[in-house]
Amino acid sequence: MGFIKFTKGTSLSPKDRKALQKLLNFEKKKLQTALKDVDASLSVLGVTKKAKKKKKK
Repeated sequence: MGFIKFTKGTSLSPKDRKALQKLLNFEKKKLQTALKDVDASLSVLGVTKKAKKKKKK
């Protein structure tokens, strides 16, 4: 995945915006698939996810 740097006053054309959104959605789907694989592997190994700890005020 490439790195895109935007500077102040920079805007995307609608075509570029659509292409970037498509790329980001594709990367998101890849990460979700990888996460499912990791979860499946952990469940096979018998490891449970740690519950999120609540912050004390």
